[in-house]
Amino acid sequence: MEPTNQIKHLACLVMRFNGVLNVQLIGDVMALLREADLSLPRLVALSYLHRTGPASISQIGDHLGLAMGTTSHLVDQLVQGGYVERREAEQDRRHKTVSITDQGREVVLRFYEIRINDASQQLNRLPPELAECLSTVLEEAITALQTHP
Repeated sequence: MEPTNQIKHLACLVMRFNGVLNVQLIGDVMALLREADLSLPRLVALSYLHRTGPASISQIGDHLGLAMGTTSHLVDQLVQGGYVERREAEQDRRHKTVSITDQGREVVLRFYEIRINDASQQLNRLPPELAECLSTVLEEAITALQTHP
């Protein structure tokens, strides 16, 4: 089913809103990446592992849209940096399971903190009534989207 013009307009508004919230985000995230010696795909892989728990290299590759060889190299770099551990899967020793370490979890939590702080600085400029209204609408939208895939 093709989205209506109203839905496309709403999507544009959401993108603009996200852009306003994340005015400083790119610079702050780039500083984190430099400090942690990470690339954006490696940070996305860490976020995925933080959210889902241990995963296979193929699951990580599917999430990132990367080939198996590229994903394996990415995981090697994360292992060398101390951000993830690679272990033999319990069910089949030929397969490897990748899990996030405390050091990797710390980087992901710092990334989330940066996102929340940047958004909070912008949202703090809203009048309290508008912030409350926006909060209610966003909670309803999130619930609707999560219950109707």
